[in-house]
Amino acid sequence: MAATPEKVYDLISDPSRLPEWWPRVVRVEDVSGKAGAERTRWTCVLGADSGRMLRLDYRCTGATRPERYEWEHELEGTPYEAHLARQSVEARLVAEGSGTLITLTTVNSLKGTARIAGFTMKKGQRGLLDEALSALAGTFGEGGED
Repeated sequence: MAATPEKVYDLISDPSRLPEWWPRVVRVEDVSGKAGAERTRWTCVLGADSGRMLRLDYRCTGATRPERYEWEHELEGTPYEAHLARQSVEARLVAEGSGTLITLTTVNSLKGTARIAGFTMKKGQRGLLDEALSALAGTFGEGGED
């Protein structure tokens, strides 16, 4: 990315800015806690391919400015709990010249019969991460302005 790790971190660690770069996020609601800090919680409203809107709750599980930010889908008490043991995203940032190398990683631990869909899940997550990285690259165009 054509921006410093600090600028990239400020964007990716602010839940209210997820609609700018994270695929399918229409809006973010109920942010509690400080952007960029551990234990911050929020609700994402996602637009599904079917046209329905999905509400998913997240929490930051790790934050080291400006190198790492991790968040996790809160599954307990949701319909997703039956199929997922864990779903998380980690962003790692490394200064590279005048810009930043960013690595996005997802962990999706499936449960029960949902494990059959593992290959499809991997393919879908790869596409999701590619979309997110493209959107970030668009946000940090030439000169690193956001």
